[in-house]
Amino acid sequence: GGARAGGGASGGYHVLKLDDQSKRPLAVSAHAWNKDGTMVAFCPMNNEIHVASFDGGAFKVLSVLKEHDQRVTAIDWGATKNRIVSCAEDRNAYVWDLKDGVWVPTLAILRINRAATYCKWSPNEEKFAVASGQKCLAVCYYEAENNWWVSKLVDGFESSVLAVAWHPSNVAIAAGSTDCTVRVFCAAIKGVDKKPPELFGPDAPMKKIGEQICAIPSKGWVHDVAFSPSGSVLAFTTRDSAVHFVSCQEGQRPGAGGVETVRASGLPHVRLLFLSEDSVVCGGHDNNPTVFARRGGRWAEGRHPA
Repeated sequence: GGARAGGGASGGYHVLKLDDQSKRPLAVSAHAWNKDGTMVAFCPMNNEIHVASFDGGAFKVLSVLKEHDQRVTAIDWGATKNRIVSCAEDRNAYVWDLKDGVWVPTLAILRINRAATYCKWSPNEEKFAVASGQKCLAVCYYEAENNWWVSKLVDGFESSVLAVAWHPSNVAIAAGSTDCTVRVFCAAIKGVDKKPPELFGPDAPMKKIGEQICAIPSKGWVHDVAFSPSGSVLAFTTRDSAVHFVSCQEGQRPGAGGVETVRASGLPHVRLLFLSEDSVVCGGHDNNPTVFARRGGRWAEGRHPA
């Protein structure tokens, strides 16, 4: 029923109450903040999305979005266009636009037959990706003439896809799966994107969406993936309590420069976020965030570099 935020006097954080604590506390299955951190959208482990304002250490629910039929599994809030994308176990995704104070949903046609597990806006927020239990992911874009979001499916996985991450270029995407592999694909869509640059060298397949650029194996389920702000590093965390760092230097395919693996000191991490080019924060089953930093060209568990 709460979330942790920095700045508290005790332990470096304080607890933000999402609900009435006199009742049974809420379990939150997904959440996302808006650009300036004044609002949050969260799902209380059902088919609803609660949009709340945050002021003075307290939340106030402003809207309850009820278009999904089953539990919402992921939410992402675009910082530039102020749109929310959500996906759920009902195999659907919706884009929510704020019009005259009301959040209006637009259906995304995913064409999947298993639950959606994760969703993420592209950096320019013209597309979004949805991972699924169907051994594929959907890359969605808007068709104005039909007033809906359509998708192109990217397959090649051997098990459920749990997480996706967009390259800063908008035309490449990484995905992590329970088949213990991270794959990087071309995500360029004709008519939506400009001609893709030769990000990973002239021989990398970047002509059409779904072409696999590389596959990076690991020894555990891949829980999360993320590119560094410049796109020069791809990080992912796996079920065997490891965090992996992949070189993505321009002109080379990801992994061509090797994969550096750091064994975590505790339980597996399930989410990670780049704080800078040289530091990553991870969170998982230990209930405490862990920072991994790069010093002297090597990654290690430790403090965020000053």
